[in-house]
Amino acid sequence: MHIDKLSLYIITQNEELRLRSVLESVKGLVDEIVIVDSGSTDRTEEIARSYGARFLFHKWESVGHQVKWAEEQCAYRWVLRLDADEVVSPRLADEIRDIKLHGKKDGYILPRGDVFPGMKHANPWVKHYREIRLYCRDAWTMSGRIGHDDVVKVRSDATYGACRYFIDHYSFISIHQIIKKHDVTSRRLAERAVIQQKNYSPWRLVGCSTLEFIKYYLLGRFFLLGWWGFIHCVNLSYFRFLKFAKYYEIYHNPYAEGKTSVSSAEKILDRNRINETAGSSKK
Repeated sequence: MHIDKLSLYIITQNEELRLRSVLESVKGLVDEIVIVDSGSTDRTEEIARSYGARFLFHKWESVGHQVKWAEEQCAYRWVLRLDADEVVSPRLADEIRDIKLHGKKDGYILPRGDVFPGMKHANPWVKHYREIRLYCRDAWTMSGRIGHDDVVKVRSDATYGACRYFIDHYSFISIHQIIKKHDVTSRRLAERAVIQQKNYSPWRLVGCSTLEFIKYYLLGRFFLLGWWGFIHCVNLSYFRFLKFAKYYEIYHNPYAEGKTSVSSAEKILDRNRINETAGSSKK
């Protein structure tokens, strides 16, 4: 399935430290760059425009809404989705070039692995993520679900393959940055759980950190990354605890930070249900 033109879309907020590396990695690979920003106050826009990107503002509702809107702004049928901390490795870039010429699937899974200071590329033996990130919008599209950035089928016969080489995920800038990120993300996950009426027992607070550490450090083989792997898994364990702690707080603390956000998100969820109902009735 020949790919004539390929659009790249990225969502950003204050990504001046990492965005340049991402855009450098796709030079000559994509034909359009669409960057959707939710209110950067640093040099993100300046860097994006220096690479010829269309730089658009869209108010943040959830990651699902943001990536869906970004996808819809792309000019071409085939799109590549990256985060602002994800670099296409040289081997993956060559693999995508080959797909553009000789690919036979409607979408492709791009494996994504974490990279820490001192590492050049992701270690394929360590736990990583596998998601459809390169796809034809006639067959696949972003779901647009609140809090989710997954793709869903447009056609029932949509096909997909998998790339061999990795996206290098530079999520780590500093421990300070990771703690701030986990604080924000755990709140969003707790709010989403409330909105979706999930029933988390307080007992999940007990032992969840230990189980998460075992899952990633031992079963996920992060021990292969040395002390950075250990630090990362401790941080993930704490992040898991925060999610359940903040879920509990929303119900039991009148001053909980997430209460206002939950109210706003419930309105978004209601609007989505109305839109889905309207769409179903048209069919």
